[in-house]
Amino acid sequence: MTVREALGGPWAAHWMLLIAFLPPSTLLVLLRETVTPFPEWWWPLVSALVQHVVTGVVIMLGGAIARRVHAIIPVATILAIWALGAGLRGIVAGAIAHEVAGVDPEFLTRAAVWSIVSLVWVPPLVYAIAQFERRRLVIGALDVAEFEVNRERPLADSSATKVQQQLRHAIAASLLPALDDLQSSLDASRSALDRASVAELSLRLSQLHDDTADLLDSAHSPATPPPPSRATLRRALEVPPRRPWLTALLVGVATTVLVVFDAWRIFGPLAAIEVIVSTVAASLIIGVVPATVAVIRPDVLEKQGQRTTGIAALLGIFVATFLMLNSGIDPITWHGLLLVPLLAIGLTIASGTYLSAIVLADANVEADARLAAMLEELEELRSHNARVIDRERRRLSDLMHGPVQGRIAACIMALNFHASGDHDQQQAQSLTDSVLDHLRAVSRDLSQIAAGVGRPTSP
Repeated sequence: MTVREALGGPWAAHWMLLIAFLPPSTLLVLLRETVTPFPEWWWPLVSALVQHVVTGVVIMLGGAIARRVHAIIPVATILAIWALGAGLRGIVAGAIAHEVAGVDPEFLTRAAVWSIVSLVWVPPLVYAIAQFERRRLVIGALDVAEFEVNRERPLADSSATKVQQQLRHAIAASLLPALDDLQSSLDASRSALDRASVAELSLRLSQLHDDTADLLDSAHSPATPPPPSRATLRRALEVPPRRPWLTALLVGVATTVLVVFDAWRIFGPLAAIEVIVSTVAASLIIGVVPATVAVIRPDVLEKQGQRTTGIAALLGIFVATFLMLNSGIDPITWHGLLLVPLLAIGLTIASGTYLSAIVLADANVEADARLAAMLEELEELRSHNARVIDRERRRLSDLMHGPVQGRIAACIMALNFHASGDHDQQQAQSLTDSVLDHLRAVSRDLSQIAAGVGRPTSP
């Protein structure tokens, strides 16, 4: 999956993405409007909701228009749509603050900050979600391909004799029950064999004759259903972490961009420095834990990678919270209390986003290569098996044409002749006995075919 396919695909302007962004963006708005003298406490919530609705409309409408022109939206176009939505968010926030609270709208500052945050956060999140969905599809395709290979390989390893025997058994097992039922019905109705009964019997024999030919084409069809074509969420995430220091760096940068501008604007430079120090410390923890585990116990990282990264993220959040409240860089403690929730959410989302983007992208490349190799093997197995089955099916068709299909066809002709004319009871009885003899012979022939005796001899 290319960057354009990931960023310009279905998740570029998906409504679920907008819903996912609502809680953190609302928390960010509440923090930014802490110093805005709104007349009522609920005005920041109204502002956050209006901003999100305007941004959502712009992104959804822009994505729909771009999708009419491009099946996969170009990266520059989707970035412009996201930046426009973020800029309008800042303008709406400034307009509400100016009209309701009578403060300077700061349109340029608000729009610039929102645009920077959007361009730092939205592309990695969309890319991570796209890679995650791709992961589910690739794993599902691998499961299906492995299922097909495991189904085809035994046949490829079988001898022609074994394949022939499988075909014989499949046909006999399908036809013998219907043939026995037909004999029972004919034997039970021999005393009342009128024209309607003869016509019905002829139709049933015709169906049996058709089934005999059809089964030759489907005798090797498997009964086991294939696995689902899309993997579960848990299986898609079963990937050990990779490049922990790169992940830690990106988490630190993204979280800093999310919090530091408003920390500086609202609480001053000391609060901003405290945010940077706390974020750097958390990032170091997020990087050092999986890196250390990879050196000491690589098997643990391979089997329990998600648990390891989760523990690292929790430790990083704990360290960042401790420093925000106890470092003393910003002497006013309540500043840290207001910043900690946003910092914790930022570290959590950033850890999941960048870890998924890096890990799943690499894992999907490897899975695509495995899938291509498995599909190539499957194609070779199917070609080989198709040739073997076709050859043995022709032999079996020649074997069945005389003793089985020939007898059934003779019965049909006799029944049709009887149904089209007037015959006495003795002739009907003779016809019944003759058809029953032929059907018993067909049963013996099928039993001999299933047993691999070869071409049955006609009496």
